[in-house]
Amino acid sequence: MTGKKNNSSILGIEIKMIGLEKALGPIYHWLRYLTARYAWLARVVSPIYSWATYLTTRHKSREELHQYWIHPWDGTNLPENYLKHGERSTFLLEIVDRCAEAGGTILEIGCNVGRNLNHLFIAGYTKLAAVEISKDTIDLMKQAYPEMARQVKIYNNPIEDVIVNFQDDAFDVVFTMAVLMHIHTDSEFIFSEMSRITKKYLITIEEERCMSWRHFPRNYKNIFESLGMKQVYEFNCRKEARGLGSSYWARVFAKCSINNYENNKNQ
Repeated sequence: MTGKKNNSSILGIEIKMIGLEKALGPIYHWLRYLTARYAWLARVVSPIYSWATYLTTRHKSREELHQYWIHPWDGTNLPENYLKHGERSTFLLEIVDRCAEAGGTILEIGCNVGRNLNHLFIAGYTKLAAVEISKDTIDLMKQAYPEMARQVKIYNNPIEDVIVNFQDDAFDVVFTMAVLMHIHTDSEFIFSEMSRITKKYLITIEEERCMSWRHFPRNYKNIFESLGMKQVYEFNCRKEARGLGSSYWARVFAKCSINNYENNKNQ
């Protein structure tokens, strides 16, 4: 499926200047070292880091990214790794509790092995659906969380192929965690589709600054507010969700009244 590319990506441009890449490579790695080791320097050097990354990064095609997530070949995103870090799902659950009713319909885009879904299921949310590109990952989900997996509707296809078939306002709550940051610029049409299928609240917990061959930096507040949604909550994830750094932001967007969210938050 193809979609119309928009301009919401900050730096979604493939660079093919090999000589420049070799020249800036040492600077790029030096800046990565500084920002990882000395957090207080991150704010100072991050603009330089961003431009060095911009000039040395060559993104893969959408099809190549799809193949990577179907069968991760580098060992860093294997399905079994996503069975860990339950505290991140607890963090998500706290946000969902402010948005969703027990009988509400909830969609996760990019559910991986279903750790988030299982937390929601145990908490009493049973009308769950999810989109996941990898069959191997879904098979592991059925082994790890069999009761939940039997009751959740799983769409085993790329999100680009699935989302256009959902009806308007199909889900009370739609959420993502560390998924939109991997969406290729050729697939940015899914953002308007996400707004279309959301009836009440859209939740994004995403890395917004990193760039690599599989990371696309974006400000999701700008994107979804430009599509007519209203951001009602934002929080930097560094302290609240272990393992998600300061470039991760949790955001909640509403189609309904802001007061509804605030009232739920204060209960």
